[in-house]
Amino acid sequence: MATPLHLGITGMSCAGCAANVERALARLPGARDVSVNFALATADLTLEAPAADAVEAVRGAGYDVALATVSLEIGGMSCAGCAAAVEKALKAAPGVVDARVNLALNSAEVDVADAEPRALVAAVEAAGYTARVPLADGTPAPAEAPDRSGRTLLAAALLSAPFLANMAAMLTGAPPLLPPWAEWALATPVWLLCGWRFHRGAVKALGHGAANMDVLVSLGTSVAYLFSVWMVLDAPPGAHPHLYFEAAALIVTLVLFGKWLEARAKKVPVSILSRKSRRT
Repeated sequence: MATPLHLGITGMSCAGCAANVERALARLPGARDVSVNFALATADLTLEAPAADAVEAVRGAGYDVALATVSLEIGGMSCAGCAAAVEKALKAAPGVVDARVNLALNSAEVDVADAEPRALVAAVEAAGYTARVPLADGTPAPAEAPDRSGRTLLAAALLSAPFLANMAAMLTGAPPLLPPWAEWALATPVWLLCGWRFHRGAVKALGHGAANMDVLVSLGTSVAYLFSVWMVLDAPPGAHPHLYFEAAALIVTLVLFGKWLEARAKKVPVSILSRKSRRT
């Protein structure tokens, strides 16, 4: 889709320079209505190609484009795939030349030739994540409080602990310690409630045509849980079929543990940035 583009040109010293820039931009595929103003050192055009192509064309002609860097705080990322999806969405936004996403800091740096911050936020939100411009004083947004994730992890660990004893007994050749109904009762809140963040994230990612860590965790645990439910309902009275409730519960618990460690690790650079911003 063709979009209007306004560029600030640097390095022009005469009307001939403006003509050179105009010819370079006019050669771009899908470029039309190209106009370069030497007095204002600007170029206006309608372009179907990415803004980065226009910047490269100007630089190829021996001039440069004035770029601005916009910082964004990104929310909802859970893995490197999420960061890649956000970066792709930002680079595809009109007026964006380049974008760099930092998963560890939940941030993005976007080089723009002609784009408003609100358009960048809209591009990120359209990809299924959240974004906002940092506060005016440069203070980063506070990290998500770890107490909720800690309570969720504790609940999942307590409910999953009996599965470890059950597995240890089975390794020694003893019969399972937990009857099927008890495994079902213990695994259900872990899979459904403690793992809700993964199921919600998976639905959001799939709705945007992407696959991330949430999809992997949700799919794996759901298959294990639902197959085990079917085995319990299909088993004759008194039988103990081979179940996978422990897999669903322990996977959720272990991934929650990793997320909890990640949240605590992220507090360190965020606190450092906060102290630096207060000093400047």
